Formats: sequence, C-alpha cells, structure tokens
Amino acid sequence: MSDQPTTPEEGSDAAARDDRDHGSRAGTTEGSATHLTGIIGREEPFEGRPRASVIHHDETTKIVAFEFGEGHELGDHAAHHPVLIQLLRGRVEFGLPDRTVDLRPGEILHLTPKLRHSVRALEPTTLTVTMLLPRD
Repeated sequence: MSDQPTTPEEGSDAAARDDRDHGSRAGTTEGSATHLTGIIGREEPFEGRPRASVIHHDETTKIVAFEFGEGHELGDHAAHHPVLIQLLRGRVEFGLPDRTVDLRPGEILHLTPKLRHSVRALEPTTLTVTMLLPRD
C-alpha cells in the first residue's frame, strides 16, 4: 500500500464532491445573525405548570423558551415540524414512545415531525425548543 495521497479520477463522483467550496471559500457576506441573550429566567413559570415565551421567529425557525418549576409537566403532545430541544439548566425526564431520556444541561434532543413526547421537570429547568420550519 502506498503512502502517496490518491486523487479522484476526472468525472467521478468523488471528483465532483471535491469541487465544492469548503471552509473560507464557502458562504456569503450577505445575511444576518441574531444574538439571543437572557434566556434563562426570562419568565417565571406559572403556578403548577411551565411558562413559554417566543424568543425568535423568522421564516425558517421558531425558538420558544420554557421555564419549568420542579415537578411541572407537559403531557403527551407532538409538534408538526422537526424540533431541537436544548436543555440550558435543570433536568427533565423526556418521555418518548420507546424510552425515557434523562436530559441534562448542554444536551440536545432532535425529534422528527409529529413524534409524541412528554416532559417532566425534576428540578427548576429552562429549555428551548427550536422548530425547523419548512421553506416556502
């Protein structure tokens, strides 16, 4: 076996993939960036149930922050779109059809559209739900 790097043959699929822009050549200088701060503790949970607040919404993404008190629950429900759940503080039991996930700070859970789930806070918790909206 040779130590020499190999190059894709002209016209091959690998050669086509190598022609893509990567790293510093990729992207654009047009567009925008949204910096969201003050998410933890933005709202106080309701007495006996979590409180939600929309922290960002545009044509492709909606981000909702949830504040839970210890023992607060969101019963079995589903989202129409794929979602990312990110735990910022606290701890929750995240019930899925086939298992329960003990979600902790710094962890992210991805759900496909319409997947039934439930949430129970084991301690005061802040989490975000990022809805990935379809492009029109």
